[in-house]
Amino acid sequence: MKKIFLLPILFLLMLSSCSSDDSVTVSEEKLTRKWYYKSYQANGTTDAYEHLPCAKDYVEFLDNGTYIEYYITNCNPTSIGNSTGSWILEGSTVAVAIDGENYSGKVTKLTTTDLQLTLTADYDDDGDEEKVRVNFTSN
Repeated sequence: MKKIFLLPILFLLMLSSCSSDDSVTVSEEKLTRKWYYKSYQANGTTDAYEHLPCAKDYVEFLDNGTYIEYYITNCNPTSIGNSTGSWILEGSTVAVAIDGENYSGKVTKLTTTDLQLTLTADYDDDGDEEKVRVNFTSN
């Protein structure tokens, strides 16, 4: 899959409803920060996220309830895109609202440096949904 095509889809995948047996204690304090895309795990494989050399794509959860997704589409000239909305934490589920659309995702790992969201989505575009883990780092 190509990066340009992946960005809008990954945003939706990341925030799709999911279920997981994993139990993680999630706190707003740990979640509230900038999270850089790191990798995706699906169908037994891990795909590294390919950032452009001029900047890293990220999502950010602000302590005032604002959600931001930021991505670079071109380095020369630099071209960026972003989406903003609001977020709330309900147990280990993060719910995000953007432009009247509501999404949620299950936090299956959360430390001060690592975030993992596990969800169900058609990651490989074969018409069947797979369990997908989206991994982020805060550094």
